[in-house]
Amino acid sequence: MLLPHQRIPAAYHELVGRARGSPACTTFLFVAPDVDSLCAAKLLSTLLKTDDVPHQTVPIGSWAQLQGEASQLATTTAVRSLVLVGLGASADLHALLGPDACDLPPDCMVHVIDAHRPIALANLFTRSDYARALFDPRRVRARQAPGGINAARLPPLPDQELCVVVWDEVREAEPDPDRDGEQVVYDPWKKEREAWEELEPYPDSDPDDDDDESDEESDKEDSDAGSDVDSQSSSRRKRRRTDSPKPLSRDQRRAYRAQLAKYDSRGASFGQSVAGTMYLLAEGLGRTDVDAVWYVRLAILGLTYQLTNSQLDLSGYETQQSVFATEVARLSTTADSLQLGNISTIATSHSTSERDRSIRPSEELRFCLFRHWNLYDAMFHSGYLGVKMKLWTMEGRKKLSGLLAKMGLSLSESSETYAHMSSDLKTSLFPMLSEQRASYGLWDLSYPSFVRKSGWRVDLSAQDYVDALEALLEAATGVRLDFASITTVDARRALIDGGASGANGAGAGQHSAATQYGGREEWAEGIKSWVHKAGMLAGGDGDKENRRPTDAARAAADEAEMTEAEKRQKVEADENEARRRNFWYAWDALDPEDTTLLRHALPLSMALHRAVIAQGSYILDKRAVTFFRSYRLAVVKDGPDLPVFQHPATLLRLAHWIVDAIRSMLENNNPPGQTGPKNLPFVLAALSEASDKFLVVGVVPADEFGDVRRNRFGIAFEEAALQSRAKAQQRYFDASVVEVRRDDFDKFLKHLSMH
Repeated sequence: MLLPHQRIPAAYHELVGRARGSPACTTFLFVAPDVDSLCAAKLLSTLLKTDDVPHQTVPIGSWAQLQGEASQLATTTAVRSLVLVGLGASADLHALLGPDACDLPPDCMVHVIDAHRPIALANLFTRSDYARALFDPRRVRARQAPGGINAARLPPLPDQELCVVVWDEVREAEPDPDRDGEQVVYDPWKKEREAWEELEPYPDSDPDDDDDESDEESDKEDSDAGSDVDSQSSSRRKRRRTDSPKPLSRDQRRAYRAQLAKYDSRGASFGQSVAGTMYLLAEGLGRTDVDAVWYVRLAILGLTYQLTNSQLDLSGYETQQSVFATEVARLSTTADSLQLGNISTIATSHSTSERDRSIRPSEELRFCLFRHWNLYDAMFHSGYLGVKMKLWTMEGRKKLSGLLAKMGLSLSESSETYAHMSSDLKTSLFPMLSEQRASYGLWDLSYPSFVRKSGWRVDLSAQDYVDALEALLEAATGVRLDFASITTVDARRALIDGGASGANGAGAGQHSAATQYGGREEWAEGIKSWVHKAGMLAGGDGDKENRRPTDAARAAADEAEMTEAEKRQKVEADENEARRRNFWYAWDALDPEDTTLLRHALPLSMALHRAVIAQGSYILDKRAVTFFRSYRLAVVKDGPDLPVFQHPATLLRLAHWIVDAIRSMLENNNPPGQTGPKNLPFVLAALSEASDKFLVVGVVPADEFGDVRRNRFGIAFEEAALQSRAKAQQRYFDASVVEVRRDDFDKFLKHLSMH
């Protein structure tokens, strides 16, 4: 059932009401391991704690884990409310969690709060008399009335049944020509709803679709045939038509089914961030006056995550950002937090108190963690600057050095960390960059965002938060990082630079910041020790390293005695355990007051950015992108960074960077007014030696920077796997991610090129 956003507070009150009267925990939050879902779960958990609702939060990273955890809950405890945060919308949950699969109790209500689109129509329109009666507007108003006097006039509720309730996003009202211009809420599923309801009494494959006669003639022939099988078939069809509001002809059924098929083939996209949905819930409940700054900060992080991961276009982001800027201004208590406009004023304005935790609007530079890095590396590892200036080439790095020189910055100044830069330089940084925009075509060098004050410490921008949280979720544990090795950074840069070296051992064109002031040596120590620090801060033993927890030698001996099936199960179990630990590291890093744990994760984030840029630069420099009939392909099979790209989010980040770089190259190569080669869809695969599978992601490029297009790779992957009979599995909630066995990889790609 689809629940309009106006009735979301009623859904929350129902969730709270179901938890009353039971000494055991009956409310469970299943949360996807991404920043948006993490922030939404944190906000929802805060609301539930305020209402004294016992609940348990469980990180869920795959469809199999979702079904497994739900089955375990169904057999071990009484589940009355199951809330899926950031997952579930795109799958038929009635089939996945119903009596034939997980056997959840009939009095369980499944709440779906997910930004993935399209939403499975079965979740929206499967009839549930209990849910419809429970959230009927008259009943909702009656419950809200003092004393509930009007509730007695309503009919009793039907028997409880397992029902799925999908929380809808905010929709604008628009004039309806059929109602004389009356303002009505936009319904994006109007046609699909009609088709679904009309086809509900009919099976997916009706034999009448193949008949040449009309429905009435077919019924008459069935009744005269005298065959028991034909009679039973005829009676079933007649029953279905009796239940239907009106009989449908063959052409009508085909038209409705074509409408549903068109909806399913639209491709994947994303709706309103789930953290934003939770903020609207808090606002609807009147809670934003209690922990207003905390709530709005989580919503801002969810929005920033969507922009960073190409889930939301730039215009949509700016619209929502302006709404949050208004909220920040309304909730602010100090005059200096209301300043707008110039980045030199906002980004460098100093806190007036050590306890200043205010949120301030800011025009952010598209530099990577520039407040916590030296300026050169922040610019070098910026995805935007990297693709605009071709920083993977010798010419591009000379451009970057030239840009710094035109700004009047010496090598030593651009090698200093931001915290040690002079105040005058911080203040003049944005004006100096603005003067050089036109020369280098950097028109989108900045974007509106927010920073959070941390007393006397360096500010944290919303993008800093997202980068650090993503690093925790992707690589806090479960993957061994070895960025201290010279082969990972310096040797790869030297290879890209053509093997030339300067007097200081750096490759030609390499800035001195690569080996000074936070270079490789300092990073290695930061990465090696960050989990130790995080463990101590989180109350753990503090001796965890950034690798799989099992001892390597003992694990190798145990794996030698395992079957292939047991090895796969072990790999999946290790992934789930690492995902769980990473999730709780990120959860603790969202502390509303203490940012120490989050700051300790910044070196890890820098390492991941460095790995993405190094791998992408290597692929482009070696021209390792292959052209197929309908897409481009790059494959990562070896290298010291290979384990890093076993996480779908990291691999997708690399894919988006390469796509942006290819688009930038095509724009520069095509003369004005002339069209050249198109920026085809892009497929990126990384080999996992542990599972003997390729992790494959698909990205659909946009025509311009900041745009986002629907992604149909989920459908293409499914069709290619069926036609090639490849052993492929769409384990993750993003349909554009698939795992393919190494032996089937080539034939899978061959069939994929036909779509």
